[in-house]
Amino acid sequence: MKHYCTFAWLAIASILMGMPGPGRAQIAGHHLPGSWGLQSGSQFAEGLAIGPLYLHYGSDKIMDGDGNELPNLTGEKRDVRSDAFGLFAWWVSQYKILGANYGIQAIIPFVGNQIEFASFEFETGFGLADIFLQPVNLGWHLKQADFLATYGFYIPAGSYEAGAEDNHGLGMWTHEFGAGSTLFFDAQKRWHFAAAGYFELNGTKKDTEIDVGNTLTVEGGLGRSFLEGALSVGVAYYANWKLSPDKIGLNTDIPNLPSEVTLEDKHRVYALGPEVTLPVAIKGRLISLITARYQWELDARSTLEGERLTMFVIFPFFAGQEK
Repeated sequence: MKHYCTFAWLAIASILMGMPGPGRAQIAGHHLPGSWGLQSGSQFAEGLAIGPLYLHYGSDKIMDGDGNELPNLTGEKRDVRSDAFGLFAWWVSQYKILGANYGIQAIIPFVGNQIEFASFEFETGFGLADIFLQPVNLGWHLKQADFLATYGFYIPAGSYEAGAEDNHGLGMWTHEFGAGSTLFFDAQKRWHFAAAGYFELNGTKKDTEIDVGNTLTVEGGLGRSFLEGALSVGVAYYANWKLSPDKIGLNTDIPNLPSEVTLEDKHRVYALGPEVTLPVAIKGRLISLITARYQWELDARSTLEGERLTMFVIFPFFAGQEK
């Protein structure tokens, strides 16, 4: 198992050390920062976990390339809100690949609006968003550490029209590669720290000459587990960078982009906040896990700076649920 451990650590180190600092781009990728927090580098237990999810993002600030808040440019609307609901599924098998449990994951979301770049000019109206499928989900479980390696892609199922204010998708395919680890500091695995990195290879937007630059998100948290791991509390974080510039065709216009925030500005944002997972059990049988995390963004550059709420209600179907 030592070579699997070494491979996973090298993958994480390559992601983190390969960051050239904030990149020079502006348009958002698919991966929503803060999607994962405590124990983000761990695979779920063997079996099937399904349930609804809810995400909320709100902001009333647009930050420039130096981290200063832009003034009100229009004198009118000064905030943006985005809500998403969806169905989440994660299946982990007993089948082994390179010593790891093989699993798959899928998310079918519905959003009120898709925030594509730093702007307040977005309208609300729920619709199907871009679907996420992850056909490769590999989890290793060592004595004091878990490791995770993934590959997934986003299908542009949501409505998209260049320049529209009511898009539900981003109008592009995205390939996502992930690697992460959760470290346990005691034999009972009560204290833990996790980090997982997700690298996105973004495609060309539908009916445009916009090639979106690649993005990197690192997220995780430091926490403490109770009740044999069913209950956990801690602090979750994320960081998001653009690693390569967007390529915009000469005939392409992006409405509503503030003139002070150019496509050459540096794009980054960090966030921090609490997370808790609560078990729901009946007569010693685990029925569901409710996870909630709330994170405040900070030190943003050339993007929105706001607050994010992420909630899951997971219903696990696997052996060994007795607590």
